[in-house]
Amino acid sequence: MSQEHTIAVVDPALDGETTLDYAKQAVEHGGRASVIVLFGRDTVAGIAAFAEAENLSFPDGREIYIDRLARQYSEAFNGKEQVTIVTDGHDANRLVFDRASREDATTVVLPQRLVSRRNWRSSVAKSPVPVVVAPTKAA
Repeated sequence: MSQEHTIAVVDPALDGETTLDYAKQAVEHGGRASVIVLFGRDTVAGIAAFAEAENLSFPDGREIYIDRLARQYSEAFNGKEQVTIVTDGHDANRLVFDRASREDATTVVLPQRLVSRRNWRSSVAKSPVPVVVAPTKAA
């Protein structure tokens, strides 16, 4: 039997972190996890606000923000799991499921809101591994 490997997709501005809960369970049971952080419009707006508050250019603010975000997610797994930052564009779904195939993932965990999009629905339907749709964390 192969080792459990969960790929958790997260949008820090919109989804809370329920997908991370599934990834943490995999790690707690001796498996591994990969975290894919989607940058959507709300995250970009957060970066712009951060850059302005810190008197930084947008590119400098983005670099610092991304570094801190990647470190935050990595530290949630004691620095042992892979974190990837991706722009939430028209091909983000392909990247996630291609990676699931390449890395022998056993599960992909998606935020509920993504499954309402046609391109994500199509990828879920064709997924070579089980897909868990995680609810949005209550405020």
